[in-house]
Amino acid sequence: MDRASPANFLVRVNAFAPFRFLNRGKLPVVMYHRFSQAEEFGKTSLSVFENHLDYLTRCYKVISLNDAISHLGSGSLLPPRSVVITIDDGYRDFYEIAFPVLRQRGLPATLYAVTDFVDQKCWIWTDIARFILTQTVRERINLEIEGKLIERHLGNLASRLSAAGSVNTELKKLGDGEKDRILAAFAKAMGVEVPDIPPSEFDSITWDKAREMEKAGIDIGSHTATHPILTNVDEQRLESELMISRTAVQEKLQKDAVHFCYPNGNVSRRERDAAEKAGYASAVTTEIRLCENGEDTFLLPRIDAEPELHRLVQATSGFDRIRSSLR
Repeated sequence: MDRASPANFLVRVNAFAPFRFLNRGKLPVVMYHRFSQAEEFGKTSLSVFENHLDYLTRCYKVISLNDAISHLGSGSLLPPRSVVITIDDGYRDFYEIAFPVLRQRGLPATLYAVTDFVDQKCWIWTDIARFILTQTVRERINLEIEGKLIERHLGNLASRLSAAGSVNTELKKLGDGEKDRILAAFAKAMGVEVPDIPPSEFDSITWDKAREMEKAGIDIGSHTATHPILTNVDEQRLESELMISRTAVQEKLQKDAVHFCYPNGNVSRRERDAAEKAGYASAVTTEIRLCENGEDTFLLPRIDAEPELHRLVQATSGFDRIRSSLR
């Protein structure tokens, strides 16, 4: 039997309503990344996104991150049954697929942009492994990273993207210099030439599009300048990534308050304090739970928007957290 079937039945009969009621004073901050017209591996399809929004607008009030931070920062209670929508990275597919839906419905959201990516100066580095493995004619991957051997057969697109995910998991543990060296050697070994500028599949929004979205209620925040894992960089690089990106957003969009997102969610006290010192208005992590009154506004947790509706319903209702606490 399909394991999702019982959960979908519980959604249909509104079985998670008591959990939404119990957690009505807490705030789900929902996190998305990439979008597609039809179903694609690792992306949120248009139909899935519309279903998510149907649910969120039916059971919650979608508020802006600015409104949420004003409550959290002042110590006032969060508006009950509220939800915030966030999107990481700044890919063009957000503008083309998700933004028109949000604009049509009049819903606010925050998009965290990697500013050098928007300036066409860099890739989102995790896409390089994806590009190599989707372009290579080789049928196997044999790559050793710091003693970890990754061996996979390369078949369809899903298998290649899954293999890229395994490569990126190991690369995230390394400093930028070693990571870049391994990616360059990997591209050569797989017979793939990586262009300086990402091709259309991995392209970013533009600042003109960012300005258009800002006018329609999409707040543009910062996701660093080049998307390094901040816990892997030194103090000077940490400060420059934060300051360059915040300054770019402020100058390009003529705004003062800029919200921040830690790449990959990796954050310690050092990165948290650096984000506050750099003058950001708030910062979000990838810790999976609901925001509560009194939350540290530079360590805000979020909910991963998994495609299956029952997973979104369970996570935003607080059911997952309650279930895990009982184990």
